Amino acid sequence: MNNAEVAGKIIELCGGKDNFVSVENCMTRLRIKFKNKTLIQIEELKQVPGVLGINDADTFQIVVGPGKSTKIHEAIIGILGEEYNAGTQEENGTKQSDMDATIQQNKAQARSHTNGRMKSFLTTLSNIFVPVIPAIIASGFLQGINNIMTTNATNVAVSDGIKASGQLTNTQVVLQSWHLLQVSTVFGIIGTAVFSFLAIYVGVTSAVQFKTDKLLGGAVGAITLSTALPVLGLKAGEGGLFGVILGVWILAEFMKLFHKIVPDILDVVLTPTLSLLLTAVVYFLTVMPIMGVLSDGLIKGILFLINESGVVGGFVLSALAPALISTGLHQGLTPINLQLIAQQGSTQINAFQIMSNAGLIGAGLALWIMSRKQQVRDVAKAALPATFLAVGEPTLFGLVIPSGFGFITASIGAGFGGMMVSLLGVKCSALGAAGMSAIPLIANGKYLQYLIAYAVACVAGFALTYTVGKIRRYE
Repeated sequence: MNNAEVAGKIIELCGGKDNFVSVENCMTRLRIKFKNKTLIQIEELKQVPGVLGINDADTFQIVVGPGKSTKIHEAIIGILGEEYNAGTQEENGTKQSDMDATIQQNKAQARSHTNGRMKSFLTTLSNIFVPVIPAIIASGFLQGINNIMTTNATNVAVSDGIKASGQLTNTQVVLQSWHLLQVSTVFGIIGTAVFSFLAIYVGVTSAVQFKTDKLLGGAVGAITLSTALPVLGLKAGEGGLFGVILGVWILAEFMKLFHKIVPDILDVVLTPTLSLLLTAVVYFLTVMPIMGVLSDGLIKGILFLINESGVVGGFVLSALAPALISTGLHQGLTPINLQLIAQQGSTQINAFQIMSNAGLIGAGLALWIMSRKQQVRDVAKAALPATFLAVGEPTLFGLVIPSGFGFITASIGAGFGGMMVSLLGVKCSALGAAGMSAIPLIANGKYLQYLIAYAVACVAGFALTYTVGKIRRYE
């Protein structure tokens, strides 16, 4: 089936066009909101070619794999109409009033419980960072390739005693001799483009989430990067990305207040001006200093736990990764990883997370070999290559979770990989996809060590899943 046919089938099995509220996509999944979930024919939906798995969370998620998610989303919007695009709804405020009331009621009920509030917070955090992830992946991947080139060039320059020449460093002299200086420069520019201005992008996506002006949200992020901040006793980036998110929330509250009290004739000038000015004052006086202390404390605490817990901590962190991914809670680690990279130059947390990919590959291969069901084998053929190269969700939702026991054995397999990550000191210098796509992201040239840890997790996941599967007579 082509993308349009898959889109049409999804709409048909999900209660028809009238049952849809909004549709959006992330890297591997379609995220859909419905009026009535009972109309969804879940088992029939799982049989649609190209559908790799189902995850019924805050939004109903259909896993179709990397690349496919964007194309099928476009095809669905082409059938339903642009008004069903979640991004367009956020910009234009065109959600149906009755559904809006229902959603607000559900949110109110969730907020009445502690776990509901936590889930709401993590969902908000996820919604802020998901739109930025493609840019982070692209920038991180190119930055990783450039790191490989420059590291090798630096090693050659040092071993051969090559000196700087003119405006070129010794590393650049070697790169020029390899005819890679221009390539390295371009990759370096693109590689730092996202990470250097990430606060601005997060400001924009936070503004969308808090339903306020996007460019003003970007401005809040931009002021945290100013080189003039030391005059105020602050430093650029102080407070981290959590500080930016809090600042944009404050901006949104000021905007709401001034929209109510400022006369209409002056609203277009005074509301954004006063909101941004007062947000900046509050931000400089309270948010940056307080969030700076909290952010530094959080990073120091995480590093202490990683360093003190050793291989046990590595096992636990990696074994928990599949559960975090399946619930979407892994998005909450994105700002922590980025803060570690900004402060330390690398992050080991992301290396622990990536091991989930290897555990899933091992478990998925075992399930593929043991299963006699054609549907399982068809899903495996589509999901495993995608997981090996980049992302784990197709195998997680398409193979491992449906098997039941495979989820546990894959998680344990990932844990063994985490032990090796801790033992071998594997870290990531940038964020991006997992699997083999993560090789350029590995810090300090420890590519072989990463592959060893990956292989250990894969073998452990395979052996555990195959053994348990045979005991349970899995077919």
